[in-house]
Amino acid sequence: MFILMPDSPTEAKFLNDDDKLIAIERLRGNQMGIMSREWRKAHFFEALQDVKTWLWVAMIFCISVPSNGISTFGPLIIHSFVSDPFDTMLFNVPVGISHVIAVSVSAYVSMKWKVKGLIIIMLCVPPIIGFGIMLSFPHDDAHRAILLAGYFCLSTFTGITPLIYSWSAQNTAGDTKRKSTSALVFIGSSAGNIVGPLLFTPEEAPSYSRGLTTNIALFSAVILLVFLTSAYLKMLNKRHAERRVALGKKAVVFDSSLETAGEVARMSTIQENWERDARLHNGELGSSLDYPEGQQSDYEEEAPNSNAFADLTDLENEDFIFVF
Repeated sequence: MFILMPDSPTEAKFLNDDDKLIAIERLRGNQMGIMSREWRKAHFFEALQDVKTWLWVAMIFCISVPSNGISTFGPLIIHSFVSDPFDTMLFNVPVGISHVIAVSVSAYVSMKWKVKGLIIIMLCVPPIIGFGIMLSFPHDDAHRAILLAGYFCLSTFTGITPLIYSWSAQNTAGDTKRKSTSALVFIGSSAGNIVGPLLFTPEEAPSYSRGLTTNIALFSAVILLVFLTSAYLKMLNKRHAERRVALGKKAVVFDSSLETAGEVARMSTIQENWERDARLHNGELGSSLDYPEGQQSDYEEEAPNSNAFADLTDLENEDFIFVF
């Protein structure tokens, strides 16, 4: 693990010096910086005071409660309407396969679409439907098919937790703050894992109505938290744009680290065309270099005097772009 997953490109033993420089330079676009061994108390307290830190803690807690409850008592739920123990184990096989599919597909789609919040919401919908089905029908052999369909709907929850961790890390800069935020999110996850199994007790068999109802509420809370977090991140992006304008920078920064090579080339071509039009315009008017009216570039791949490697937090660095 230490060899294959280094803390920073500078510590990657499988990269030569040139490759390390390329990897580090790629980090410039997303303003995340590289690992620092210096503990910054101010960054730690900023993590504690940052609203989005606690939004992610609440989000991971809300998903960890049903996640661990389902994982621990899933066979017990199936056994409530499937009497044979062997059949209970057999019906759990497709659930395990669907877990792998949910994690893989959600990770790929979030990377392809460059969004996290929307994917999390989409993954929350099937479990809510599944819990609703399991609450609406008696847990007996006569309703086995519909109850199994409801139980299989729960499988998408496994893709949510990795996305929350990724979303949190992607929107937190500053080495100390990033580590502190990750620790708080992990604590929230652990707390949820402790609470989850307590919602299902043998005394409530076979309906387990308390656990199922609570899980519906928690998945709904995750959706609400995603909306709140996305709105807050959008507001932070607007604030950073205003700060960049006040400092003489362009309002919108183009983060090339999130794009494919083809998209970067396309945006570079657009940028070059804008620059060429600006030079032609200035040549005709004999004025200083400026963009033609209505054609000012909306993208800037790298801001002047970049703060990318200054170990600034996401709130301190006006060039940081929040992703939602």
